[in-house]
Amino acid sequence: MTGADLFVSELQARGVTWISALCGNGLDPLLGACRRAGVRLVDTRNEQTAAYMAECWGRLTRRVGVCAVSSGVAHANAMTGVLNAAFDGAPMLLITGAGPLATTGMGHFQDLDHAALAAPACKYARVVDAPERIPQLMHEAFAAALSGRPGPAHLTLPMCVQNAPAREAIRRPAAGEALTRCAAPEALVERAAALLSEAERPLLVAGSGAYYAGAEEALAAFAGEMALPVAVPIWDRGAVPADIPQFMGVLGAATGGPRLLPDADLVILLGAACDYRVGYLRPPGIAPEARILRVDVDPARLRTGGAADLAISADPGTFLGQLRRAAAERRIAPFEAWLAAARHRRLAHRRAVLAAASRDGIRALHIIEALAQTLTDESAFVLDGGCIGQWFHQVLCDRYPARLLTCGASGVIGFGIAGAMAARLARPDAPVLLLSGDGSMTFTIADIECATRQRLPFVAIVADDQSWGIVETGHRKRFGEPIASHLGPIRFDLVAEGFGARGVAIHRPEEIAPAIREGLAADRPTVIHVPITTAMPVPG
Repeated sequence: MTGADLFVSELQARGVTWISALCGNGLDPLLGACRRAGVRLVDTRNEQTAAYMAECWGRLTRRVGVCAVSSGVAHANAMTGVLNAAFDGAPMLLITGAGPLATTGMGHFQDLDHAALAAPACKYARVVDAPERIPQLMHEAFAAALSGRPGPAHLTLPMCVQNAPAREAIRRPAAGEALTRCAAPEALVERAAALLSEAERPLLVAGSGAYYAGAEEALAAFAGEMALPVAVPIWDRGAVPADIPQFMGVLGAATGGPRLLPDADLVILLGAACDYRVGYLRPPGIAPEARILRVDVDPARLRTGGAADLAISADPGTFLGQLRRAAAERRIAPFEAWLAAARHRRLAHRRAVLAAASRDGIRALHIIEALAQTLTDESAFVLDGGCIGQWFHQVLCDRYPARLLTCGASGVIGFGIAGAMAARLARPDAPVLLLSGDGSMTFTIADIECATRQRLPFVAIVADDQSWGIVETGHRKRFGEPIASHLGPIRFDLVAEGFGARGVAIHRPEEIAPAIREGLAADRPTVIHVPITTAMPVPG
């Protein structure tokens, strides 16, 4: 047994069945060990794709996604996915090959301190310096990625360690979640219930922390009993799997939303960041007299931004159960009138968006309408794009389930193909759809070939306005014309065929839904090219 064999066996002990990878310097022993052990290798043409696949798997499943890349600039390329995981709090492990330890720092091929580069974005970053330490370092990496607020971890794996003889490790329980189930002190729960009893217009903002805590059922039960409006910061992971009357959509969209946050007199920030999406919890984003209750499993996140009236370190799911019982004991009346007003505001905002939609040619709204006809409760849906992403959130976002995969809190674009590949691996029997802007689609478009060759089918709808839509809209308003924000034409259907996938060109709106259904029945990726008129979903 070599160090590489031991490393792979430790991955398998933790439930890892596949690794996304791009071959190169320092990886051959690891790749060979994966083949011997039966660990699937999903190869990519871009390290960004490999890393995005790992972090998307982490976001979809709450389990550690694993990717492996070669050394030097390859490691830097993969850091895009690591950064996305750090923004969102997604568990993943980046493995980077490297030259031998004996010549590290002496200028061997692609000599780079990978751990130092990864450390600022990772919860854990180490060099594996001896084969006998592999079980220990693997345990530490997985424990860091999964405990508290999840996040990325990194291990540099030098070739000398991979090739060295290794003894089989003594098997101990593999690392899982560590101390993420954390109740709040009862005294603080009572103070939180008092804040709720004094409120007239409370708003619960459920962020990614609620999702990673598995708080979906607790959130639905509490919001239902209290008639409490619930919103999700745009791009966060969703903990609202069903269409519930308390869900008010997203906060912080570039195209606005119904007036809720500024009129709330109690803001409950549940596993959500204090950032621009919630107005930094400062006026005019919130009312000057509004009370603030913050709950997060990570105490450090409670210190970011302005002070709260009450900050509680607890996991959101456990806390909601505690607050639900405390509210029942106090007999706090449901907030029916406020919920009705909030729903009215949301419906009015949506009507205004629809009234302002362009009437020329094929529109983004036609794509959204086709998706409404074809998405099911079983669908895995990946959303990658600025302008088209705004249309989805303004018109079709009646729930925020775990199977909806957006860019995450970083706001990155270009992850969509990797996200669709990861979604296919996570949900092998489910329909997988990707809605992408034309700019987003081109970041890693060559990986359509990898998805086709490795039998990872999905349907990609490309909303093509030949523009960086949000930016161009702003430029036209500010400068009267686009500045470096307009794009040229691409026949995405023909590009897809060149990579071995199916390509479909849309000429009329009524063709979109049938093309989606046909693509979902295919055994290879389908790219549906939909030229649309440029328009943002902004009322007026």
